[in-house]
Amino acid sequence: MSKYPQFTMSFSIGPTNKERIAAYDMYHRAFKAKKLSESVPPDGEDIHIMMEIYGLEILIGPGKAAGTGFDGALSCEIRFDQSDDFYHAYHEISKEAQSHSLEGPYPWATLLGLVVDKFGIGWALYYHEPTRTLDEKHDGTAQGTED
Repeated sequence: MSKYPQFTMSFSIGPTNKERIAAYDMYHRAFKAKKLSESVPPDGEDIHIMMEIYGLEILIGPGKAAGTGFDGALSCEIRFDQSDDFYHAYHEISKEAQSHSLEGPYPWATLLGLVVDKFGIGWALYYHEPTRTLDEKHDGTAQGTED
């Protein structure tokens, strides 16, 4: 059974990397949060930290600065591994939306749909192409040598 689509959340924390790192450290101490990844977008400097708290993945990203994420500190996220599911959800949630955009690629998503729906709820929809195995990449024939 695939883990996708998957509901996650994001926290928009301050305009500085120092604030996002401090937030992660606090959640780690308080809830034993596990850091899953830390990265920056291409040509960017803002750290994005993906963590897990009690089984829920949460992205800590930039906030409170022009042009970064949503106005609110909290947004809902859905992660997809099927492009049809991603585009269907994006099309439906974007109807009468206050704002919507498609962006990417990023290290953590092939495509990102940012939507503030007609009720003011922020949604980040992520599509990431499934990782293929070596065998799948070579049409069932692994390349290389065996020792």
